[in-house]
Amino acid sequence: MDFCGPYDEQLAAHYRQSLLTPLLAGWEFRQRPALETGHTGWQLLAKKQNWLLTAPIRHDLLSDEWAIVVTDAEQIIQYVNPLFEKMTGYTNTEALGRRPNFLQGEGTSLLARQRMRKAIQKKRTVSELLLNYRKDQTAYWCNVVIRPITNHQKEIVNFIAFEKEVQLDELPADR
Repeated sequence: MDFCGPYDEQLAAHYRQSLLTPLLAGWEFRQRPALETGHTGWQLLAKKQNWLLTAPIRHDLLSDEWAIVVTDAEQIIQYVNPLFEKMTGYTNTEALGRRPNFLQGEGTSLLARQRMRKAIQKKRTVSELLLNYRKDQTAYWCNVVIRPITNHQKEIVNFIAFEKEVQLDELPADR
């Protein structure tokens, strides 16, 4: 082990037994890819995964009107844009490596969640109005459009969720 000074050596000696004890949960070893912010992050993913982007999806990715969440095929978040951070209160590093359902809570419609899950399993685009929760646990309504992203070999490699907060006066009457 490399130490910075004598104090580090003392701490290492004091806690040596706990340093040798195996970790129990296993999540400590999860590899988190480096997260780029701004447009650079999704562009790096697009290049790495060889995305086949349509003009409307490219337009939405470049616009500043959507909070964007990019997941891999297993629904693990790979990228969020700054508007997502502003809307939810979660930083990109707090969101990376998690599933998007961490934003949902007891008030989130179970039927909407099931419809989204089925559409994702069938690899289809889905649009839903969800009650999500910010980091400070305040609820907000969110229009979510999830689109599958294929590569040039026609394999689904990512999903992109375009999200926009909806104000109470904009909600449909049946909500």
